[in-house]
Amino acid sequence: MLISKFDPAEAPSGIAELEARFAAPLPGPYKKFLLNYNGGCTPKTRFRIGGVSSDLRGFFGFGSAKLPFPAGLLEDRLPEGLLPIARDSFGNHILLAVTGENSGGIYFADHERGGALVLLKKDFPAFVRACKSEVIPPAARRSVEERRADLIARGREKVITPALIQMWQDEIDKYGGMIQEEVRIED
Repeated sequence: MLISKFDPAEAPSGIAELEARFAAPLPGPYKKFLLNYNGGCTPKTRFRIGGVSSDLRGFFGFGSAKLPFPAGLLEDRLPEGLLPIARDSFGNHILLAVTGENSGGIYFADHERGGALVLLKKDFPAFVRACKSEVIPPAARRSVEERRADLIARGREKVITPALIQMWQDEIDKYGGMIQEEVRIED
């Protein structure tokens, strides 16, 4: 799986807060993931596990992360001991069992089915291995001017509209500064 990580500087204090909240240590591989990546964006990432097929927007992080842990961690809607660690683009959450007999397990909470929980994998590294990412193509990072010049050179300047330029700019804003790297986690 590829990730564009968040600044990990604030991860140690955030981890300490989570461990105090749950009165339990976070599972080792997930804790190491937070220390190394502090969550991150996972564009063009999908998984298909045990009847659940979805994309993965990203993993939550601490501090100034673009995808911060949800306020209140959804505690009013989740069974005790589950921590939301990621989400898909439809607002469904990926959860980590921090306590209980299935500690370390990764679950999918489907909000369209009343928050029904589906066990995806028994541990975090297995979930990461099951997620498949595509590399963001270099064309997604080309400037508006480069794209415009390319279409003009091909005699297609008539297709350049304000809506197309805005679409290009949205793609540049989304992917322009992103650096993808392979997530490495030891079991």
